[in-house]
Amino acid sequence: MPSPRFSPGIASHRFPIWFAFVFALLLAPARGFGADLDRGVIEAVSDATFEVVVLKPTKDSLSYERPLPMDLIPYAIRKDPYYSVGTAYAIGPNQWVTAAHVLGLGRASQLKTYRLRDRQGKVYDIDQILKYSLRRDFVVFNLKSAPDVRPLTVSKNAQVNDKVYAVGNALGQGVVFRDGLYTSDTPEEEEGQWKWLRFSAAASPGNSGGPLLDAQGRVIGTVLRKSENENLNFALPIKEILDAPEHVAAVDAHLIYTIDNMANKTTSGWLHKTIALPKTYAALDAELAPALDRFGDQLKDELFTRERDQVFPNGAKSLALLYSSQNAVMPGLVALGDDGYWDVFFPQKTRSADLGNNGSIVYGSLGESLMVYFQKPDGVPLASLFSDSKQLMDLVLRGLSLPRKIGPERIKITSMGKAASEEVYVDHYARKWLVRLWNIEHSDEQLVLFALPVPGGFAGMLRIVNTSRMHGHISDLKVLADFAYLSYYGTLDQWRELLALRDLLPRAFADIRIDFEYGKRFSYASKRVALAYGPDEMHITGQSDLKLRFSYFMENGKAVWDVVQVVAGDSKDNSTFFSVARNERPPRQLDDKYKSRWESIVSRQHPYNKSSYFEDKSTLIGSVYAPDTTPERLSGARLLYTAFYGVDGKVEQKSIEAKLDRFMEKLRIRE
Repeated sequence: MPSPRFSPGIASHRFPIWFAFVFALLLAPARGFGADLDRGVIEAVSDATFEVVVLKPTKDSLSYERPLPMDLIPYAIRKDPYYSVGTAYAIGPNQWVTAAHVLGLGRASQLKTYRLRDRQGKVYDIDQILKYSLRRDFVVFNLKSAPDVRPLTVSKNAQVNDKVYAVGNALGQGVVFRDGLYTSDTPEEEEGQWKWLRFSAAASPGNSGGPLLDAQGRVIGTVLRKSENENLNFALPIKEILDAPEHVAAVDAHLIYTIDNMANKTTSGWLHKTIALPKTYAALDAELAPALDRFGDQLKDELFTRERDQVFPNGAKSLALLYSSQNAVMPGLVALGDDGYWDVFFPQKTRSADLGNNGSIVYGSLGESLMVYFQKPDGVPLASLFSDSKQLMDLVLRGLSLPRKIGPERIKITSMGKAASEEVYVDHYARKWLVRLWNIEHSDEQLVLFALPVPGGFAGMLRIVNTSRMHGHISDLKVLADFAYLSYYGTLDQWRELLALRDLLPRAFADIRIDFEYGKRFSYASKRVALAYGPDEMHITGQSDLKLRFSYFMENGKAVWDVVQVVAGDSKDNSTFFSVARNERPPRQLDDKYKSRWESIVSRQHPYNKSSYFEDKSTLIGSVYAPDTTPERLSGARLLYTAFYGVDGKVEQKSIEAKLDRFMEKLRIRE
């Protein structure tokens, strides 16, 4: 089914609406150097303005195809044990201010050792958080073993068109002064509760949290971010920090939520929470992060509760998908199309790679996920693939290029080591997803894989995201697991391995019995249908293939995920096969193409009329299976099975019809 009408959304929008601006750390070219400020003022401000740094990770779980060319990184950055992430300044005796987003409070991260560093390079630990506002984006804190620094003076009386100076650790190269004008006031975006101070002084990555000074060197605001298209940057007026309640962390944020397969549906709400201060960084972070995650999950639940009657498989716009099926060896997702109907969507473009020894990987993007179909190389036991997370990802990385960029070079990652966490997630249809999470320490990212075991490997969804967003992504992937669409295909050798892993099979397989002995017999039986054949009808070898085509349909008023077609093949290398498919009478709400197909089955029209035809270098013949084949009984049926036999090349009608009859003699319908 084509996918142009799937407009992929961005999963896990669980953050304040201004979040995207805040995390885009101040990007603007440098200009001016504060030449008009008195030298004594510059020195005093520089003494009271520190870098905010975070300790670099000392662990690297990754392995690479060759030694990393670290000499391509500038010497100062290469030798620095810290990342420089922002600026802070003294506002009182052992009281410091920075932007809340600089300290990463409430965001999961593999980098949590935040410190201040003065211009002599001495580092100071953060002690207690004294004030905090998520919405206004500031934090006031003190330091352990604080230095004797004269706090900056402040002014609440700045005027539009006054000269101003943005001060901060621009580009991690030390504190610099750059001049401009206080250009205007802009009401905050949500409710206009305060006005942002807008200024034209340049700012760069690292300026966030630094002071904005007037012409006398007094603090009038805290630099936060820049505008998207113009050099009219944002600062929070110092009044908002000074007048904020003492000993309170205010978590006021307007969050929005949407998900990949319902990109045109959103829900939003305000999170209002206060936390008593002072608290250590770790203690406040431990309260903030779960609160934000819980609220994001709450918005997700509200969306699905609100839309429950229209979310697949519910509602009239799900009917077409419930009465059709698609071949999906490459996994897809059930999603809401631009036309408002639920359909199956697959990656528009896929790439494939040979892993050697008959192993392969096919992958393509769909929304936020990389959809993956993985076939292991021969000689790798399926059981060990799922029990050894290092081996699994090492094999994936043979075909999926994940490079580490250092300077101009991209160094291929060859291993991610053992997964940092492993779990089995059981979705609504009792499919068992192997969830594996790997850390990428150097970039504070994580890779998560949702893998569903299939013959010879797995089908799944993969994402690489910043650690701060991983909770939301895993939550969304668990939702999307309910909308996964796939077929199970493999050789009998591969099926034998999969069927031995009973604990990893979906619930649908509890009613399925697949039994075979090479060269002697094959049988498939479920609560719906049973078929069997011997070597006189078709070869039965380790390279014979079997496809179970699954779909969603309604049964006793409930949606189920079960087999709608069984295709047993002579060999994976040819197109000789026997298939049996389940067909339901479509409801009157569906359009004529569904009714026309059903009428063709009921009236045994081509291709269900047992008349052979030649197509794609094969001869095919189809029929309708029913104990009572009278027109009256067929026309009143709710459910009918069709059977097809195909063979390579051209075959006479009499010969292929006799072969079909022999297959159908052992066919039994049980529903």
